[in-house]
Amino acid sequence: MRGVDTVSVQEIDRGNRSVSDEDQLAYATAQGRVLVTYNRADFQALDAQWRLAGKTHAGILWCIERSIPRNAIGDLVRAIEAVSQQYDALNDLCLPLRRAVTEEGT
Repeated sequence: MRGVDTVSVQEIDRGNRSVSDEDQLAYATAQGRVLVTYNRADFQALDAQWRLAGKTHAGILWCIERSIPRNAIGDLVRAIEAVSQQYDALNDLCLPLRRAVTEEGT
């Protein structure tokens, strides 16, 4: 991705359903990576649990199908790029991804 280092769970062999959300977040944090997910409810709850436990993470970006459909990879890339330009770091943030406005206004 342009200026943003990304990797999918499938690329690193963690894309199966037997890896818990907490393990995914712990792995991403250990790698210094922000976790991007469509599993908003579970990761918002996990973010809250980690905060209560005094644990930190590298960041969580979540989106919903209605805003950025799973097959709209370009929109997802632009949304991630937009957030990466808004924040110096995403440590301990749990933020929504929104469809980025393009020059065409869409």
